[in-house]
Amino acid sequence: MSLTREEVHAARWRMVSWLGWGLGAGALLALGVLWRLERSQTWDLPAIDPGRLVALRAAAGPVPAAGTWLVALNPGCPHCMKSLGTVIAEHRDDPARPLISVLVVDMPQRLDAQRLDALPGDAVWWDARGDWRRRWGHRVYGEIMHFDAEGTYMGTEPPPPDPLP
Repeated sequence: MSLTREEVHAARWRMVSWLGWGLGAGALLALGVLWRLERSQTWDLPAIDPGRLVALRAAAGPVPAAGTWLVALNPGCPHCMKSLGTVIAEHRDDPARPLISVLVVDMPQRLDAQRLDALPGDAVWWDARGDWRRRWGHRVYGEIMHFDAEGTYMGTEPPPPDPLP
């Protein structure tokens, strides 16, 4: 018994279709396993620790009663810079505003003076050891970590949404 050309084509199409479904299911399963491993890990709480973070620019005065907001960014990321600009602009005229600081992440080398001067914010810290990602488990550029006036971590909020054009 020989198969017609159409039957061979249909059989191949079914095989490719099943292969596609199998690959999709395998990818979804792998993603679920990775998510589970990531979420089951115990992370350290974020901390503004001068022993672990490098101060590139210190704040001009003491930490206000409203505490410190630490915005994680990579200076090469336009979205990060836009998020930081939005946070600063929203609180520029607030007399009770927190100290808005920058945490430079995922940069293997210290920023040069020109790039450092281009960063707005009250203070700039550099995560030279990669604590933000490896010890704290954070991954979202532009996120805002809140600390009270004593430096206790209070929580993290996502980056502000991009303004509509």
